[in-house]
Amino acid sequence: MNNSQPAEHRQTLIQVLNDVLEQLAFMFGEEVEPAELPAPGGVCVRAEMAFAGPMNGSLTIAVTEEMCPEIAANILGAEPDDDRVMEKARDALKELLNITCGQVLTAIAGEEPVFDLSVPQAAEITPEEWQAMAMAPEMAAVLADDYPVLICLRIGE
Repeated sequence: MNNSQPAEHRQTLIQVLNDVLEQLAFMFGEEVEPAELPAPGGVCVRAEMAFAGPMNGSLTIAVTEEMCPEIAANILGAEPDDDRVMEKARDALKELLNITCGQVLTAIAGEEPVFDLSVPQAAEITPEEWQAMAMAPEMAAVLADDYPVLICLRIGE
């Protein structure tokens, strides 16, 4: 597969992400065009992980830094200003990515195939890097509780 993903993979990706956001983080998302997302004004965080097996590739998710503590608070059942929330903010994003990746692979490949998943990595990105990601043809986007989310499935890497 090249840089663009088939329409069915894109729809699967969006559906799984929205389901995981709802079930794990109690957040509700709706698909939007990446170009329609509000430009983030501050620091953003990109989390990535690779997979290998019947298909090889990677899954990337990018959010604003402000969304990470919200995800963590909802996962932990804690208040957003709780110290544990700030400590676990990026770990919560990586867990969201990990669960999403597993469910996307199952939805695309079925229950039988076995995949090796890398450990998710997270790093800060600039608003300019965010904009470059948003313009990539394979990028999909969700607005989750007013937070912009970029997600990209690459197969065949």
